Amino acid sequence: LRLIGENSYSVLGLSEALNLSMSTTVFHLKFLKEANLVKVLPSPNKRGNEKVVTQGIASALIDFKAAIPYTSSEFVYNVPIGSYTDFDIKAPCGLVNENGLVYMHDNPDVFRTPERFTATLLAFTRGYIEYSVPAFEYRNKQILSFTFSAELCSECPNYNNSWKSDITFWINGREVCTYRSLGDYGDRRGRFPIPHWPANSTQYGMLKKVRIDETGTYLDEKRVSDVTVGMLDLNRADLTTLRIGIKENAHYVGGINLFGKNNGDTDQDIIVQVCYKTN
Repeated sequence: LRLIGENSYSVLGLSEALNLSMSTTVFHLKFLKEANLVKVLPSPNKRGNEKVVTQGIASALIDFKAAIPYTSSEFVYNVPIGSYTDFDIKAPCGLVNENGLVYMHDNPDVFRTPERFTATLLAFTRGYIEYSVPAFEYRNKQILSFTFSAELCSECPNYNNSWKSDITFWINGREVCTYRSLGDYGDRRGRFPIPHWPANSTQYGMLKKVRIDETGTYLDEKRVSDVTVGMLDLNRADLTTLRIGIKENAHYVGGINLFGKNNGDTDQDIIVQVCYKTN
């Protein structure tokens, strides 16, 4: 499950990576697929009946702690990828909607046009893009956790499944963690492809979930930093900002592809969840 959380594999490739026979790999995949932990999809860019194994869910959490002695509420907000409120990006870059490329490649001014609100994919090499989340519902409340998820990957010409990029996330101006994307994925079509999109271009990303609570920051439920939810000042303003970008001093400056609804593998925009105490 960790392997396919980082990349997609053919059944043969997965068996080789795990040093298992094909029959044993297929046997175990059957149960993982029934549990919705993996997806086994046809690969239209390959010959024959080759299948591709991809991640089904990013994480699963079983909590055996005692019942929590208070009640809580959850605020869930869908953020379309084209609804950013600030950006500072460098070419190569581009916006894509259901009709294909918006205007032209490699002109950051395209990101200022009204067509940005129709985007299902955006890409840039350096810089950042920032979103504003309304915080009216949880202002002045005790915040228990802040979670967001998005499908993304690296960005390079055409695609390269081994093109690494260090993608950093900030909340209210505070850096919370960095995700190392292992590639710009285009070896197969995404589950929700854009009609007529070139087969030699980026097709899908990886769904990543970041959760910040009172114990730290977690990327796909693995603790990755000491930043806690109390450090984010989430309940002191009417808006919460979420920034996604590439730091100038990143080890791998490999760009970003950010997928929205009706594109990629997961058919979602950025989803934000805020859990807060109600009594």
